[in-house]
Amino acid sequence: MPIMNKLFRKITDGVMALWTTVTTVIYTILLGIPVIFIALVSKTGKLPFKLGCAWSWLIMKTNRVKIQVIGLEKFVHEKSYVFISNHASNLDPLAVILVIPQTLRFIGKSSLAKIPIFGWAAKLGRMIFIDRSDHTKAVETINKSIKDLKNGISAFFFAEGTRSSDGILQTFKKGGVVLALKAKLPIIPVAIIGSYRLLPKRAIRIRPGILKIIIGDPIDTSAYSDNDKDILLQKVRRIIEETLNEYSLPLTA
Repeated sequence: MPIMNKLFRKITDGVMALWTTVTTVIYTILLGIPVIFIALVSKTGKLPFKLGCAWSWLIMKTNRVKIQVIGLEKFVHEKSYVFISNHASNLDPLAVILVIPQTLRFIGKSSLAKIPIFGWAAKLGRMIFIDRSDHTKAVETINKSIKDLKNGISAFFFAEGTRSSDGILQTFKKGGVVLALKAKLPIIPVAIIGSYRLLPKRAIRIRPGILKIIIGDPIDTSAYSDNDKDILLQKVRRIIEETLNEYSLPLTA
């Protein structure tokens, strides 16, 4: 009987992984191609972003993932910010664009822009892709992106740089803090809880369940200089770490 149960679970996981893959590809083709054309004429990138929200909603709905959010009242929706978050799953960006009522510019590695349809649509939709191997070019990209961050258009930075392989909070990279200081925008720490259990790194199947997003208090960056970026970075990380431990099983080392 245990062998049969194990076999049944394996077959079920395979079928559901295929379901996740096929439906995601279909949604990407159906919505990604229109985004590419609309982004070419969109001045603000807001309409392509809304189509991206529809894409995310379909994936979450299809795979029975529910989102709970706490803290939306902590920021003014018409103002711009730099959101900084932990990152444990590919579900993270899909979740935050559905609950944060702003047009977001995600900061990601340049290799993502090369993914057919998805990457092209994201790049034309004014996502901020950074070449991590070229510091000078990365800084130039950040500087160019600052002009777009106004009137409720905000940046979103996954501070670990890549998904955590075990759900444990990793070292934070400075890109989000540097952007906030250069743009003179407040930072909002965001803790994403439960996404690792629903879609861990290297998994294909999205498991049904609840994902929580906890939005922290805005941090005024006007009192910090470029020389204080390490202090500010550790403050943001500490807030996210404490939130993860408060709302879930410990996810920090």
